[in-house]
Amino acid sequence: MPVPSAPSPPINSPALTLATNMTSRGREWQGVVVDWHDWKSGGYASSPALDHDVVALRISGPVRLMQTRDGKTHTSIAMPGNVTLDPRGMESKWSWDKPGAVAIARIPPTLLVDAAESALKSAPAAIELRNCFGRKDVFVERIITLFLDELRAPPHPAQTYITQALSSALACHMVCRFNTQGSPVQPAPVDMHTRAVQRVKDYIQENLDQHITLDTLASLANVSRFHFARVFRRSAGVSAMTFLERVRMERAKALIQAGGMPLSQVAMLVGYADQSYFTRRFRSHIGVTPTAYAREFGDRRHRP
Repeated sequence: MPVPSAPSPPINSPALTLATNMTSRGREWQGVVVDWHDWKSGGYASSPALDHDVVALRISGPVRLMQTRDGKTHTSIAMPGNVTLDPRGMESKWSWDKPGAVAIARIPPTLLVDAAESALKSAPAAIELRNCFGRKDVFVERIITLFLDELRAPPHPAQTYITQALSSALACHMVCRFNTQGSPVQPAPVDMHTRAVQRVKDYIQENLDQHITLDTLASLANVSRFHFARVFRRSAGVSAMTFLERVRMERAKALIQAGGMPLSQVAMLVGYADQSYFTRRFRSHIGVTPTAYAREFGDRRHRP
């Protein structure tokens, strides 16, 4: 988080407050932390050396932006879509002359290490990203825009999975495009050990009523989340999350056919705390609502 300071700013504007307009902190997100600032004037800010890498995307502008980092000062006209990268361990200072909005993505080092293990032929002992004062990067722009879409939306059951996927995609892109080591990209692994795949599938079958994440499944397979996501798809033919939802739908069908319990309880037993969300996902997979399915295929001794 940029910390307001009181140096003499190169642009005649005030020090800005620490408050964010929106943030992912406090939500059940895993991976990247996203903050959104909508400055109503020009200003300046500074940050001490941080323990994580910071990617900033300008949302509105343009502004005359001055940055000081790694002993260098850079001045440019920053337009919407401009991407900057503040590597961890570097003090940073910024100053700009007009109002504008900025989205900041904070990437934890462990996420970058997982990405490097998955995407690079030989992951370096420590991932170091390049200092970047500004560039156009369509991929980063799209990913952060999707993060902002989720930030503006109220929390929903799929949000954890969506933000996990976005975090993984952003981290993988950063180690492949901004890594100081310049390691070549590794071809996707061909297979995952049959026993590891089966262990994951057994866990899913036995824990459908629990909140299951990619991190949990990857730890069962004893590989990184990035590596797991790729090799599970190659081994099982679908992504782990698609497989999980298919198993949940099959279990739900079986429970409805057996009868004897309300649909709200069926939803809970297959991992959906929100019955309306369960209804939407069931209809998407099966083609009818759980109520209609119960009327057609449920045990006629019981009513759903």
